[in-house]
Amino acid sequence: MRFKAPTPFLSRPVRVCGIQYGLRPVKDFTAFAEQVENYVDVGDDYDADVIVFPELLAVQLLSCLARGFAPADAMRRLAEQFNDEFEGLFLGLSRKYDRIIVAGTHPRFVDGKLQNVASIFVPGHGPVHQPKLHLTPTERHVWHFEPGQEIHILETDFGRMGVSICYDVQFPEVARIQAEQGVQLLVVPYLTDDRRGYTRVTTCARARAVENQIYVITAGMVGSLPLITDLTAQYAQSGVYTPSDFPFPMDGIATEAAPNSEMVLVGDIDLAILDQTRARGSVLNHQDAAEDGLHVSFDGRICVHHLPWLNREPVPSPSVG
Repeated sequence: MRFKAPTPFLSRPVRVCGIQYGLRPVKDFTAFAEQVENYVDVGDDYDADVIVFPELLAVQLLSCLARGFAPADAMRRLAEQFNDEFEGLFLGLSRKYDRIIVAGTHPRFVDGKLQNVASIFVPGHGPVHQPKLHLTPTERHVWHFEPGQEIHILETDFGRMGVSICYDVQFPEVARIQAEQGVQLLVVPYLTDDRRGYTRVTTCARARAVENQIYVITAGMVGSLPLITDLTAQYAQSGVYTPSDFPFPMDGIATEAAPNSEMVLVGDIDLAILDQTRARGSVLNHQDAAEDGLHVSFDGRICVHHLPWLNREPVPSPSVG
């Protein structure tokens, strides 16, 4: 059979930045904000479109509280004392640096229920809050979180993205619903305390990329808060994962961080390549999933947010001298 050259297409590049965040004690919220902004500034230096922090980023603020709280009470204190400052910090950073920021997750009261919530900040808009849908035994029985019942889809300048928080990515139905809603970039903030947990998250994230022919970026936590229950050790190796087909890296890994090291991960992806692969790839997972009759239903609410970036004028550099 004669070789047929690929059809030219209009590129839709996106640069993603995963923050493999170093957890360590801080003396107050200002110190926390400075560490966070340092990472955002690095992502800005690399001209990243999307910057992703890991799950339960806000737990670093436990080091600002007096010791002796039961774990569930500590999570409630985080939600009660720091929620407004946390949200204000990321609203300001998203505007200042003109980037989409997934601020990891933080404890948050939603209709009186304490939930583990990922907040997504798009310049010019208010935050979108994606609650965690599936809870681990620690989250249920130690921290007393309650599961969410909403899936939020963000339509941005480059396309649709969604968030799947740690354990949620281990349930293929969630990503299937997101892909059916047009998501091509799935963001996975996670927090795992050993290599087994990291392996569960990463293996499933890579599977979701193959099953749905999407890109998946994971961002995990390293470091520790000494003598604070359940947060004495973390393990992570963040990455950007792709379908496994000819236009992508052979092993489906666009890039990965060094294991268990505090660092920033940057990767370039092109959503137009997904369109090409879904139409004419070696396999047609996305297309065949829509036709196989095994449709996925969701008892909760699916919300689509149309969030183009607003006021895209470049941020002026500070004067010198």
